Amino acid sequence: MRLSIPLVSTLLLIGLSGCTPIEIKDALENQKPKVSVADQRLTRLDFKRVNMAFGIQVDNPNPIAIQLAGLDYDLKLADQSFVTGKQGKQMRLAASASSRIELPLSISFQELYQGIAALKGKQQIPYELTTGLLINVPLLGKLRYPVTTRGTLPLPRLPELSLQNLSLEKLNFTSATLTLKLAVHNPNAFSLALNRLNYDFKVNGKRWASGNTQALGNLAQQQKSTISLPITLNFMELGSGLYSLLQGGQPLNYSLSGKLDARSGHKLIGSFDMPFDTSGRVALSR
Repeated sequence: MRLSIPLVSTLLLIGLSGCTPIEIKDALENQKPKVSVADQRLTRLDFKRVNMAFGIQVDNPNPIAIQLAGLDYDLKLADQSFVTGKQGKQMRLAASASSRIELPLSISFQELYQGIAALKGKQQIPYELTTGLLINVPLLGKLRYPVTTRGTLPLPRLPELSLQNLSLEKLNFTSATLTLKLAVHNPNAFSLALNRLNYDFKVNGKRWASGNTQALGNLAQQQKSTISLPITLNFMELGSGLYSLLQGGQPLNYSLSGKLDARSGHKLIGSFDMPFDTSGRVALSR
């Protein structure tokens, strides 16, 4: 039994009398909704998470409206199922027209890096999203219409800041001049403008230096740079024992904390603040 479009409409309106469910299903297969992913975009991107939105288009070729009863989704990252779920979203899908359904998803980079070890050093990750739309069909119940889309996601990482070197430039009985060098590494596929550095540097529990430096220059993608900070120590303020400490040649216990203000070359990230707090032992070079 072959059903024309007007006949399908009429049968649906009168309760599909006279047709078996199999005949109705075969007829609807010829006029089933077409589901596609119309667009996908990043709505937010920073060093903690990425928010995405997928626009799903449903083309209903039937002369009567049909009802969306919900949807399910499975987002795979690097071939691993990472975000799955269901939504009870309901809406009317207009007759002989296209309707748009938006599916927002959010991904935590911390969970991503912990869950997928192979991402180390990667600048992006492939994804595959499969969405199933549940559509109510009279007598037949809910039919699922799947659609799959693929693409890639950027993987931004915070710059890495560490103590590179502490050198003694000048020493006398009243004061000492040193240079503290910090290494900054940009592991990303975009550049960074280093705007300002607030820092607090302590050795053996005593503050040796603190300050605020600005306009530190640009750091190209996947490049390293050095920030040199001059330090002047006054023995009258810090104690005469500091002279012996600097002469001793033993590694020093240090702590370095503060905040790096920068601006990324990625339009979705823009400006950001990166707190840092590190400690360890450093040998004093001469």
